[in-house]
Amino acid sequence: MARYTLKKHAAADTVKWVIIFLIAIGLIGAVVTLFVMLDRQTTVTEIGGEAYTIATLDENGEQTEGDTSIVTRDTFTTDGLKVELADEASVTYQLFFYDGEGNFISATGDLSADFDGEIPENAAYAKCEITPTADEDGKVDLSEVLGYAGQVTITVNK
Repeated sequence: MARYTLKKHAAADTVKWVIIFLIAIGLIGAVVTLFVMLDRQTTVTEIGGEAYTIATLDENGEQTEGDTSIVTRDTFTTDGLKVELADEASVTYQLFFYDGEGNFISATGDLSADFDGEIPENAAYAKCEITPTADEDGKVDLSEVLGYAGQVTITVNK
């Protein structure tokens, strides 16, 4: 009888160790999978309406006073730059590119479609100017800034 109890106890220990081993392998696999998924995920940021001010950019990329368009207050990175225009948007936009030291490089023409690429080779930063195409009085006021900015979605990598 003692042998039978000892054999039963040894078998139960073996089953416990096999279960613990399988759980450990499962946990290791889950942690590795999680790290791989997080590593592949690129975090992006979206530039919202609060980033704009009423102004214009001149042909040298300098901000000037004006009330016919809105401009991003600060430059943003060109890394992963994508611009999407809302369906039936009543605005056009223009991108101004700057190097790492803030020197103006070039600007796009007025764009009325999505933008994904064609960034100048040494451009590190950009600014966006949004111009309404169907504004009744031709001037942008404070109450219209968020409406116009909401028609252009800019996303960049963090």
